[in-house]
Amino acid sequence: MHYKTTLFTLTALLLLSGCSDSVQNTQNKEPLKIIHTAPLTAPKLQSAVKKDYSIGEIYDAMCIICHSADGSGNTEKLTPSMEHLSKAEMITALKEVEADQGHIIMEHNRGKILKMGMEYHAEDMATYMYERFNK
Repeated sequence: MHYKTTLFTLTALLLLSGCSDSVQNTQNKEPLKIIHTAPLTAPKLQSAVKKDYSIGEIYDAMCIICHSADGSGNTEKLTPSMEHLSKAEMITALKEVEADQGHIIMEHNRGKILKMGMEYHAEDMATYMYERFNK
């Protein structure tokens, strides 16, 4: 039986049994005993999402679609080239996305990335992209 249902049933029984006794019979009653039990805990669910993706795996799985394998971007999707950006510019852009500062499409994509368990930090992603595209 579910924990809350059991608790509710026991409480109701105690209240009903206490209400049916008359005042004259209260002298022969034994004190109520309190029984301590361990709290019930839900079983821990195993996550089906891999939580330890490398920055390269994240880029190849989620970013390459719009920003391309060589970082040249995609004019049809209005994604900029990253080939000539400085590492500082990349960090600033990625931090703006993290802070929800007007990059609507990238904020949406970041939400998808996070839902898939692909957590990354702006500095790490910028370092990866800078080293990959700015040789």
